[in-house]
Amino acid sequence: MTIHLISCCLEEGNLSYPLGALCIQSAILARLEGQRCIHHAFTLADDPVEAAASLSLQTNDVVGLSVYLWNRGWMETFSHTLKGSFSSFHLFAGGPEATANPASFDVGLYDFLVLGEGEETVVDAIIQIKEGRKPNLSHTAAGPALDLLASPLLSTLADPFLKPGASVLWEMTRGCPFHCSFCFESRGERSVRHFSLERLEAELEYLIAHEVGEVYVLDPTFNMDKKRTLAILAMLEAKQAPIHFVFEVRAELLDSALADAFARIDCSLQIGLQSIDKAVLKEANRTFDADRFAKKIQLLNQRGIAFGLDLIIGLPHDSLASFTKSLDYAMLLKPSNLDIFPLSLLPGTLVADQAASFGIASMNEAPYTILHSPTFSKEDLKKAMQLKKACDLFFTQGQAGMWMPKLCEATGQKPSSLLTLFDSYLAFYMQKTQVDESELDIFSLQEAFVTSLLKKLGTQR
Repeated sequence: MTIHLISCCLEEGNLSYPLGALCIQSAILARLEGQRCIHHAFTLADDPVEAAASLSLQTNDVVGLSVYLWNRGWMETFSHTLKGSFSSFHLFAGGPEATANPASFDVGLYDFLVLGEGEETVVDAIIQIKEGRKPNLSHTAAGPALDLLASPLLSTLADPFLKPGASVLWEMTRGCPFHCSFCFESRGERSVRHFSLERLEAELEYLIAHEVGEVYVLDPTFNMDKKRTLAILAMLEAKQAPIHFVFEVRAELLDSALADAFARIDCSLQIGLQSIDKAVLKEANRTFDADRFAKKIQLLNQRGIAFGLDLIIGLPHDSLASFTKSLDYAMLLKPSNLDIFPLSLLPGTLVADQAASFGIASMNEAPYTILHSPTFSKEDLKKAMQLKKACDLFFTQGQAGMWMPKLCEATGQKPSSLLTLFDSYLAFYMQKTQVDESELDIFSLQEAFVTSLLKKLGTQR
């Protein structure tokens, strides 16, 4: 028997790091001595039909798929092709998409599904198959002690992806103590389990030795435990890691000691603002104090720490007006980037379960994006997405965070109004220059727009 694990990342390059499949492969090889287990890594650029044809299967082989929101269609085409080419093998699917929406998977296509954390469940299934039994799997919310799991890094299985300068995912915890309605984490384990500092230190040394360039830390609230956070940041500082780290943090939990520690390493922070509207945040199970939040953000700006903010378009009770207010507030905090997403009603999340009661319509298949709601019409969603597009180009790509407040002051305009003006200017500019959008020089475009705007305002005054 050979076990074939299939991963499909978004694209080839620095962000192609299939952590889920690597974790399962590590667990199989650690617990099943002598077991042959091959990881086949693909991207969405690969043809799923050709990918399936590249496998050579024998009777009783096992094929496991790591299914995410973005690769669901690819995996289904791969599976149907494989089933049409081979017989007498076992096919299973796991990952966030299988866990969130198991009822949507074709029971005639898959032999079994793995729900939740898969390291122990997959090994149990393999043992049952070897014994000639049909896998009988149970799903429990609580997972094993994390240090009992084999490390994809220390087992060397991740080596093909640890190229100099590469971006990788580094898992530090599992679970989240918060209950945000839009997040899949909220329906999982409410407690937080940590990998030990000893294991993290060994993995850090491994990452440094392989000269990776960027590490995305997987911990939904990295600064939840202040003592542990300071210990990890001190370790990163002591190792003098020539790596850029990206952390997800809760702004409300920041203080001077934490900000000082972040400032001593090469890092950036990502902060989930989502909205500033009280009615929206109440339904999202979040709290917010605008003045307190701004003061916490000021700790980062005072130390020159790069940070980004997240906003969601279309949460329950959200509207174009409330989204625009949130956008204005966020831009004036001087973030280095704004990541804006239309609401995805992910199966398994509270907001998806309550969508009908809120009157929210969404796509029936991945990515389950909102189509309209009683407070956010299709036309208003289109306008919000146009603001998002302008913000992505002018504010984030154009690195306008530090000078946007001054431009607002000089023009007497709100940030969102400037984005609307920029969007109109962009249409004029594209028509005049006939430049392809992919070839735009955003800084030259910004200069031309601001010059034109100030000249126009000066003439009007």
